[in-house]
Amino acid sequence: MAVYEIGNYIHDMRVERGYSQEELCFGICSVGNLSKIENGIRMPNRKTVEAFIQRLGCRDVFLQYSSREEMQQTELCSQIVQKITNYKREGLAELVDRFEHTIAEEDILNSQYCRFTRIILKQMEEKNWAQGLKELEETLKMTKPDGIGLKEVLKGLLTYNEILILISIARNYRKLGQKEEAIEILQGVKHYMDTHIMDRTEKVQKYLLVLFQLSRLYLDKQQYEKTVEVCDQGIAMSKENNRFWLFPRLFINKGLALLGLNENVQAKEALQRGYCAFYVLGNEKQCQRLKTFLQENWDIELKSNIF
Repeated sequence: MAVYEIGNYIHDMRVERGYSQEELCFGICSVGNLSKIENGIRMPNRKTVEAFIQRLGCRDVFLQYSSREEMQQTELCSQIVQKITNYKREGLAELVDRFEHTIAEEDILNSQYCRFTRIILKQMEEKNWAQGLKELEETLKMTKPDGIGLKEVLKGLLTYNEILILISIARNYRKLGQKEEAIEILQGVKHYMDTHIMDRTEKVQKYLLVLFQLSRLYLDKQQYEKTVEVCDQGIAMSKENNRFWLFPRLFINKGLALLGLNENVQAKEALQRGYCAFYVLGNEKQCQRLKTFLQENWDIELKSNIF
């Protein structure tokens, strides 16, 4: 596809969505550079176009052009995401090192993503939530500059990586006991996704993370009815879209909330379903942890011979 067609597509989608050039390119490039891209004067790199497309809420299926370096970056990103999603540390640091070596000095977007993955990797090992929070906020400022608070960030347009960083910031606030701040961020991200056009696949992935984190926070604050509500929403979305990574955890949080509401029969059913989901996914470690936790804390015996 010619560069003019890419720029024309970005222009048309921006105008259709009712966004100004300033809103779309904020933190990514100057208004002048965006104008040159939209008019076919400048060739953008793939990551810049992806960031625009994400903020516009469009699919990137039309992005068929790539240099060899950009294709390598895309493949490395895919491998990194897979490892982080499945909490697999082995080989992750090496992948991030390889990815970093492909990044040009002026490439803010890939640099931001690399920095984000290094923070996540470090937190897997050290769990220093205060330091992690500081680093995540600094990473967000790479595209959302100094002087802009989180409330203002949520009023602007967001890339998928910025959404992930915000979810991680909320998680760190929760770990530090600052639950109200965490809830405010997650509710803000949820509102953004509810009110902006987004690619469906990306929206489902991020939305489920938001619902899961909210369910944990509501459970912490003993807001059991809200916990059940967001868990049911997440469970329905998981089934509808065949996304089962958080499926068992949502059932478990729902079950624990139902216990808090003294709905013991429904609670045990939800917990049993969470156990079954972990079993089907082959996570025997989580199955055993759940059985032990419920036996020790609630005197609930889950069935092992369920099949």
